[in-house]
Amino acid sequence: MKIVHSWLKEFGDFGDDIDAIADHMTALGLAVESIDRVGSTFPGVVVAQVKRLERHPDAAKVQRVFVDAGDGVERHVWCGANNMSVGDKVPLATLGTAMPDGRVIAQRGILGIDSEGMLCSAIELGIGADSSGLLILPPSATLGNDVFAEMGVKPDVVFDLDVTRNRPDCFGHLGVARELAARMKVALKETAPSATKAGASRSIPVDIRDEQGCPRFTVTTISGVRVTDSPDWIAQRLAHAGMRAINNIVDVSNLVNLELNQPNHAYDVRSVEKGFIVRLATEGEKFTTLDKVERTLSAHDLVICNGDNVIVGIAGIMGGLDSEVRSDTTTIALEIAHFDAPPSRGAFQDLDCAPRHPFGSSGEWTPTAPSEQSHGLPSCCG
Repeated sequence: MKIVHSWLKEFGDFGDDIDAIADHMTALGLAVESIDRVGSTFPGVVVAQVKRLERHPDAAKVQRVFVDAGDGVERHVWCGANNMSVGDKVPLATLGTAMPDGRVIAQRGILGIDSEGMLCSAIELGIGADSSGLLILPPSATLGNDVFAEMGVKPDVVFDLDVTRNRPDCFGHLGVARELAARMKVALKETAPSATKAGASRSIPVDIRDEQGCPRFTVTTISGVRVTDSPDWIAQRLAHAGMRAINNIVDVSNLVNLELNQPNHAYDVRSVEKGFIVRLATEGEKFTTLDKVERTLSAHDLVICNGDNVIVGIAGIMGGLDSEVRSDTTTIALEIAHFDAPPSRGAFQDLDCAPRHPFGSSGEWTPTAPSEQSHGLPSCCG
């Protein structure tokens, strides 16, 4: 379990003595396995804009990217990523930049054509875990400015804890903060979400057919949302906690989970308008998860279905491909549940989210989490 120091301090004045905090955590039975310092900045990486893209007939794995770093000079960079388009703003490590992995950016040629710098992914900059492509910067980023300053990147510390099976409450930042506050004799700050505007009444029925596995299941509909990228601070916080930013709706859901250890999931309301059914899967039942992998379920797997009894999610693990939040989603059905029995694990051990609730959740935050989520969405939905 990754605990971010700056996030932890939002709940109490725990100070900046990292070793002392680690000692207190270990004394509480939350063994600190490692301490990582993240978000360190370095000079030489600036905001650049893609002006044009060209393929070279003799270079199958890389393409030519021409960028402007704000000085009106067109620079040529060879790049193996393919997720950028003309007009995108991207990080450019200029010649002479010393990268975190020890490389120094030098003018190097491919097929006799020099590359004047390197375009960077989040992982290459040390500010995220995504290595699938370039880090695409917000359109508002100013050309030529330092990338880290534009993104508000600040140094932080991440504690990696070994949380035992009898402490599901400490699989969230608030739970760890509460334990630390008691031990260090400091006041615990629990932020109260601001009130949200209630819309027209809407009823979505819930049928729980396995009350032992799911004692409580709530649904809150939130309308007027706009699916977009999350603000940089959310993406950075998720990255420090070991998760990748996807979109604002999913990211706020993950923030609530990481803060409260409260299983939750946002569905496009169009896929669940007839309601929810919580039941055990049938042996051999098939289900395609959000990662586009078809999985074979067992009779011990707890599943979430729509009103037509079609599976839309695996309890506490992952939602389904056909019910995911899409770019045209404007209303979501927010599931907040208490899974008392261990949720499904057998067919999902390869998923990053599978270990988050291996022994259930405390259920303590089931009534609170909807307001936490509703409070978080307006700040990043535009």
